[in-house]
Amino acid sequence: MPHAHPRLAAVLPPSDLPQSIQGGSHAQILQLVLDNMAEGVCVADLDGRIITANPAAEAVFGPLHAVVFDERFGPGFRLDDRGTPCPPALRPMTRAIRGDSIERQSLFIEGAATAAADGEARRGTWIRLNARPLLEPDGRIVGGVLVFRDITHIKSTEDRMAYLAQFDSLTGLPNRFQFRQRLDRAMAGARTAGRRLAVLFLDFDKFKEINDTLGHELGDELLVAIARRITGSLGPSLFVSRLGGDEFTVIVEDAERRSAVAAVAERVREALVEPFPLAGNVYGLSASIGGVLFPDDSEAIDDLLRKADMAMYHAKEQGRNNVQFYDPAMTAVAAERLAMKTALAQALERGQFFLHYQPLVEAATGRPVGVEALLRWRSEAFGLVSPAKFIPLSEETGLIVRIGRWVLETACRQVRAWQEAGHPPVEIAVNLSPRQLRDPELLDHVRGVLERTGLAPGQLVLEITEGLLIEDMALSRRVLTALKRLGIRLALDDFGTGYSSLSYLNNLPFDILKMDGSFTRNLSDGAGENAGGQAIARAIIALARSLDMILVAEGVETPAQRDWLVRNGCDLLQGYLPGRPAPAGEVAESLRATERLRASASEEHGDYVI
Repeated sequence: MPHAHPRLAAVLPPSDLPQSIQGGSHAQILQLVLDNMAEGVCVADLDGRIITANPAAEAVFGPLHAVVFDERFGPGFRLDDRGTPCPPALRPMTRAIRGDSIERQSLFIEGAATAAADGEARRGTWIRLNARPLLEPDGRIVGGVLVFRDITHIKSTEDRMAYLAQFDSLTGLPNRFQFRQRLDRAMAGARTAGRRLAVLFLDFDKFKEINDTLGHELGDELLVAIARRITGSLGPSLFVSRLGGDEFTVIVEDAERRSAVAAVAERVREALVEPFPLAGNVYGLSASIGGVLFPDDSEAIDDLLRKADMAMYHAKEQGRNNVQFYDPAMTAVAAERLAMKTALAQALERGQFFLHYQPLVEAATGRPVGVEALLRWRSEAFGLVSPAKFIPLSEETGLIVRIGRWVLETACRQVRAWQEAGHPPVEIAVNLSPRQLRDPELLDHVRGVLERTGLAPGQLVLEITEGLLIEDMALSRRVLTALKRLGIRLALDDFGTGYSSLSYLNNLPFDILKMDGSFTRNLSDGAGENAGGQAIARAIIALARSLDMILVAEGVETPAQRDWLVRNGCDLLQGYLPGRPAPAGEVAESLRATERLRASASEEHGDYVI
């Protein structure tokens, strides 16, 4: 009975060897190993005959028995019973028989019978092979050995990585890397020919709000649709790329006339104005486009992009949905903007923020029933900065969450301090920003402020603007309902200037409706051109009354406006006539001066709180 190979027996006792190996000959054991290898193996003798090929090899090349290499048919040809030419991948075998070695050569086999991971048939297979002479112990060549591995999946990954290095995986457009390469070549050509070229930088207005509202999956669908709109409006002659997010660029190589570049930008802008169908609805979108010229504005890629970005931001500041070309004055504006962002980041730690308080008074009596906290910033570098400047910057940078927390706690502590000084309780209104409403810690923070300051929940009013609600209706309903459960009151600010949807007035737990000051400005005792404004104001007052909401008229500046509002049943007034925003000390004096009026009014009318 034959024994196991001595080398195997030396490693394991014969009784511990696998059943298929026990008692097998050396050749049988080697054949068993070959049959179970993932790598393809072919062995040829000196006459060019393939003397063995394992199943992995024949799975790629088909049957290889009785294959003979014959130089009469040229290098790498074979003869079998049909005289079929040798596959190119087996040609290295002839070199191995002659004594040459080949290491890690990659070859593509057209039409090989393999399947991809997704189950679909591949049109071919990539292999990586090694071919070496087959040597006796004394060094004589007795044949050749070819060993190969299927690397199609590796090549697919490499091809995919090469593609992703050049193209955006979502839209299929050239990416930032390829854009810079193309722009560099275009600039070199324009420089040699003495021509101009232009770069257009596109950013989509309100895309983030749509993306956050609908979810990123639908947001991705929108980006794909945007890419198609842009390329469809421009055709294949212009180079369009996606830099990332909702930022796209267009290279215009024929830019001798700025008007021609502006016409290209307008084509893109107009193509994007048409609403996009998505998830059974249509969504309007617009683009702010910045343009820059080479070599007029710069001769360096990074500088061109920086200035195109400035022009794009200028387009946003000009009302969005328009095209602006770079102007040197924008550099100073951008530098100031960056410096202000830096200063804003340090303002809270340096104690540069402070609050003013503007009273809300009962329309019928003029007695104060509450105050609104208004944030102010006095910067060492910029002096007293308008909220219209620094609030959008704090929103953009995300600092508004930390700043908003400080405002809420400071305002609540101030109201408690007034009460402890003997003043009657008033309500404090604090504005919530869009980012604060999305802050997952908002509810805990509001609850913590009420506990730390001892302020009664009913004395706190949180104000939310209309536009904030439409960004994410489901989130708005969830957060506002949770805040309402704490016992605080909710006010809808600037009503009438946004979407003014009656559905969210009915479905969200608001207590107070604040009519925007633009409607108040149109009120007077006269008629004529003010009649339309008066009709709208009456409708808003009637709406608030029908929904059992308290109505606050903002922007009251004249006695005529006040009198009209009183006659038509408005509840509360806010504006320069009832009281300008003032520091806490001045507000305390005002409260002290009106305590007697408040007491007498309470006896006559009963307490009225917002």
